[in-house]
Amino acid sequence: MNKSIFVWNCQGAASNSFHRMLKSLLQGYRPEIIVLVEPRISGIKANKVIKKLGYPHSHRVEASGFSGGIWLMRSTNVLVSVLNNHQQFIHTSISDSTGGSKALFTAVYASPNPSMRETLWADLINLERDDNATWLLAGDFNATIAHDERKGGSKLNQSGCKKFHHFSQRLGLLDLGYIGPRFTWQRGNLMVRLDRALCNEKWLMEQPTTHVLHLPKAQSDHRPLLIKAKNGGSRNNPTFCFLASWILHPDFHNLVSNSWASNKCLSENISLFVEKAQHWNRETYGQVG
Repeated sequence: MNKSIFVWNCQGAASNSFHRMLKSLLQGYRPEIIVLVEPRISGIKANKVIKKLGYPHSHRVEASGFSGGIWLMRSTNVLVSVLNNHQQFIHTSISDSTGGSKALFTAVYASPNPSMRETLWADLINLERDDNATWLLAGDFNATIAHDERKGGSKLNQSGCKKFHHFSQRLGLLDLGYIGPRFTWQRGNLMVRLDRALCNEKWLMEQPTTHVLHLPKAQSDHRPLLIKAKNGGSRNNPTFCFLASWILHPDFHNLVSNSWASNKCLSENISLFVEKAQHWNRETYGQVG
């Protein structure tokens, strides 16, 4: 199933200017699934805004005053079944309109409060799910993994969130990366990559051409994300993906040295490296994606 998912921490959904901006974005990108977090309105006001957007099916976790809240809307081209409702995420099963090609999708809004985020990591780890299911998670995780995902601000927070990193490793989740500017949130001279998409190995195998766009910033301190997933390749002949984390493995240098011959042309060397890297990933690195 081909999917297009729009995810945005909009920081308020009540104003007319927000409505015009969002409607313009949705008309331009035409996503099948829309996730808005931190809308800062709920109840009757939320109903009115959602109705104006023209997506007939929706589900939400209500905001608590002016904090939190997750809205999930869909077009008629996809089916969404809510499996778990949580203050910081909506866990769903999604499929095309015929009910085929099912996958798990979790829309996330992690609390800015560190202790509440710890609850989020634990509850996501403890979700009842099929370990063989295709799974995508996206949203505002309010945490970083690597030191280069933050620029400016206090030097004490430059190393990334260890608990978020542990959570990702525990579930075998891979960061899908991005196309566009590095940082998704900015306030003053502080810039951070807070918004992202994660997936498990099964998602990457079934939809290896998935990519994440960091869209232009407007109306909010956060950039919207557009996740475009398209079936491509197959389990028997998947698209080759180079994982940056391979470089950190002590045996990776030997893999490259043994895969590159000076008497062969570039295309031959690349083909040899791809073949050996796929085998090395399964047998040595641990088959992470």
